[in-house]
Amino acid sequence: KSKLVPLERAACDYAASLEQLAAFADYVVINVSSPNTPGLRQLQDETLLRQLVERLRCQPACPPLLVKIAPDLEDAAIAAVARLAYEEGLAAVIATNTSLDRFDLADRVLPQTGRCLKDEAGGLSGVPLRARALQVLRCLRANAGPQLPLIGVGGIDSAETAWERIAAGASLVQLYTGWIYRGPELVPWILEGLQQQLDFYGLSSIQAAVGSELPWQRGES
Repeated sequence: KSKLVPLERAACDYAASLEQLAAFADYVVINVSSPNTPGLRQLQDETLLRQLVERLRCQPACPPLLVKIAPDLEDAAIAAVARLAYEEGLAAVIATNTSLDRFDLADRVLPQTGRCLKDEAGGLSGVPLRARALQVLRCLRANAGPQLPLIGVGGIDSAETAWERIAAGASLVQLYTGWIYRGPELVPWILEGLQQQLDFYGLSSIQAAVGSELPWQRGES
């Protein structure tokens, strides 16, 4: 929803956007996890999210729906989202958005502002998010079972971190901050490293690695 729309009208706001965009979309992500829109994250509540999904499903020619969740949810809330996604037949869950937690960087002073990171607004992305994003993914997998597709994002900046997320249950991974710091060569670098892991384990495809929990083999790229 936009910042100007109150929570009680959020479903209508999402539906209005979907009405305009559905014809151009292969799939649509329901973002209920941005830390920059007041009240938005309340829509991760199981009851409110179910109402939102049902409202969007009423739109003509509704494309496949995915939902993107925050890393700051408690495990019980993550489990509830997993069950909801499975019950409602969502196409996938994306884990995760950026975090309001500053982890062990809270007291780091930013030279651009002279302020501590804990005093800055907005979500934290990149490497500090890696461990928590992985935990969220595993929690989703444990509660949704192997049928629900999961998309891993947050701190993926190497073949190892991509493999880590795939082995934990992600069918796809997304890159954001890692691409900024490592550049477009990150993609072929990841693909080469993933192929080396498949060869090591004798797997014919990435699909065979999804949810396998096979560890990264050190010494590979």
